[in-house]
Amino acid sequence: MRTLIMIAAFYFLSPLHANTKTQLTYSVSGSGSYYPYYTHDPEQPGILPEVVTAILDTANIEGTNLLLPAKRTVLYLETGKIDFDLISPSWLNDQQRNDPRFIYSDAILSVDEYIVSTKKLSFEPKLKGAEVGTVRGYYYHDDIHFERIDFNSEKELLQALAKGRIDLAIIGDLPAIYWAKELNIPVYLNSVHSQGEMHMRLQAKHKKLLPVINQAIKTLHQQAFFKTITQRYVQSIPSAGALGH
Repeated sequence: MRTLIMIAAFYFLSPLHANTKTQLTYSVSGSGSYYPYYTHDPEQPGILPEVVTAILDTANIEGTNLLLPAKRTVLYLETGKIDFDLISPSWLNDQQRNDPRFIYSDAILSVDEYIVSTKKLSFEPKLKGAEVGTVRGYYYHDDIHFERIDFNSEKELLQALAKGRIDLAIIGDLPAIYWAKELNIPVYLNSVHSQGEMHMRLQAKHKKLLPVINQAIKTLHQQAFFKTITQRYVQSIPSAGALGH
């Protein structure tokens, strides 16, 4: 009997069976100027850091955010140095979307990108064969059809548009609106370039974690958490109606 008790005690005290959280490493800093999704403010870090923290806490998973430039985030994910990022499949081409190395969580946030200019266009801009301002390291589902002119951030894209270095750029609506206001640059959100929802993209080796992550996402949706966080940040920038749209 004593032997059985000792075995049971060893089983429950063994580190292999300790009640420790799973730990994941990720990056959600984007270009570093991806406001309001990422802000550089420790008190109000942005929509994405707050969203990821809530999902991981709800799923009882510990996370470490590495503040990487977008290009390095892609490299780190592809080489397995980080466990996940957040991405909209609408940004990816078919091959990237179906890469067997990765799996996707349920949808978290809606996200839209526009073809942006500083002058109102009387026609729908066509990207095929055009020079288009883009953010270095970002995915664009159709970038084989146009010439990318890469800049380091959304802020630099707006500045390049204002200086006439480029005529068109692809930018998310909220970052475009924010930086247009901050830099006092008139911009027009022309046609939609991509429209979709952001998901957690995980290394496929973490497939066993997907059910608990998806349950956490479902719970936070039911609590209107994502909607509340987004509204809190969006209310600090002008509405899309203040710009050409």
